[in-house]
Order: sequence, then C-alpha cells, then structure tokens
Amino acid sequence: MKQILIFFIVGLSSVAIFGQMEDCTLDMGGKDSELIIKIFQLNDDQIAKMEAWRAELDLKNRVLQDQIQWLFDNHPQSTEEDLINLSKKYNVLQRQIISNSKTYDQMLLGAFNERQYERYTILCNEAMRRPLEVPDNYKSNQPPEE
Repeated sequence: MKQILIFFIVGLSSVAIFGQMEDCTLDMGGKDSELIIKIFQLNDDQIAKMEAWRAELDLKNRVLQDQIQWLFDNHPQSTEEDLINLSKKYNVLQRQIISNSKTYDQMLLGAFNERQYERYTILCNEAMRRPLEVPDNYKSNQPPEE
C-alpha cells in the first residue's frame, strides 16, 4: 500500500517548475482510475459518478485533440510568423484541455466525503502541491454549466 501511496503522490500533478507550488490534480482523465478508487476508498456511487465524468471529459478532450491534430496538419509552417501563430493556437487548445481536467477533478473532489478530502489535502501537502478548491456548486455534484 505504501508503494501505491508513493506512486500516487508522485502522479498527483505535474512537475513543479522553479519551486512554484503547482495544483494538486487527481488526473481523473488518466489511465489509472483504479488508483484513485483504492487510495480514496470510493464507494459505488462515487465510482459511478467518476466513470461518467471520465467519459464526458474524454469526449471533450478528444474534440480538442482532434482540433490540435487538424491544426498541425493544416496550419502553414513555412515562416517564423506561421510557427508563432501555430504555437499560440496550440497553447489555447492545450490550456482548454488542462482546464477541462481541472474542472472534472474538482467535480470528483466535490463528491468526496470529509475524510476523503482530508486524505487528498494531506497527500497534496506531502507532494508539495496546492490542493484544488472545490466550488460550492460542485459540492452538490452538479456538472459545470457550459
């Protein structure tokens, strides 16, 4: 179990750059949802919600990934200005993917009970990451309004 906790702490969020405290993400859209289930001892209702939200997140991010692929396949890349514009467009799409992931992590955190959320904050602190704030409307487990 200790190895799982260490693996989870390392995988909670991206690498901190220059000592800045990064957000502590769950990576709900990642490949290993079983790790989240085990570490936080999710109940059947929480697991069902997580799986539904993962499917929604996957659909949203798949659209963005398709847009990124289209951008790389079709955007002019012959001049420095073309490459700068490509980079700007790509960064916008990447930020949307990151934002989507953060939103769905917050939704899952809103489904946590007090003990599960406390465990999350402890793991985040051990990993020197900033726990995500859970907006009140996510605590009622409502999906974000589009």
